[in-house]
Amino acid sequence: MNETPLVTEQSSNQIVVATVEGRPYYKIVSMLKSMNISFSSLSPEEASKTNAKVIITTKNEASLIRREDLIFDFQLDTFPPLFKARLLKNLNGNYLEDTLVVGVDPGNRIGIYVLYLHSELYSTVQRSIREAVKFIMNILSCINSDKKILKIGNGDSIKCNHIAQEIKNLYRSVRIEIVNEFGTSRNILPNCRGIRDMWSARSIALRSGRIF
Repeated sequence: MNETPLVTEQSSNQIVVATVEGRPYYKIVSMLKSMNISFSSLSPEEASKTNAKVIITTKNEASLIRREDLIFDFQLDTFPPLFKARLLKNLNGNYLEDTLVVGVDPGNRIGIYVLYLHSELYSTVQRSIREAVKFIMNILSCINSDKKILKIGNGDSIKCNHIAQEIKNLYRSVRIEIVNEFGTSRNILPNCRGIRDMWSARSIALRSGRIF
């Protein structure tokens, strides 16, 4: 992984960070690292000569690159999953089924796992139904996808039905499935708080359920 703001050779990577501004560069690189996404770093002028699928830059430097599909640094601040979704769409959108899947493990802590274009997009743990529903709504509203599926584990029937009904009332086009949770967390240590909830949500996202 190249962390140098300027390099002289042409990039062969699909993602290029193209800015000479220090603070935006650090912010972009930190986000890409946290997502385990590889990239190359070029100046805006050098980036304009590449055929990279994704170029991330600043608004001030956009005129130096002359492309309409640029991703800008300020978009990282709005909603991180949306930023990664745009990366995945630019990289794989023409080759993979355009499906968004949200897996939810309702319990004392509500684990949420998001799959987009068959790749992990985001995982989180929310402390309340209200915060969980708000996060799910943001995902469903912000990310464009041909097919959107919400899968909710049935371990806590009250929370499960509450979340399902709230989303159904707001998003008629979203397919909602209730998934049997049995065995979703059996291989995860019970003291791994948060991690267990997210991995259970992942297992739920990968299972088929009954239509709500």
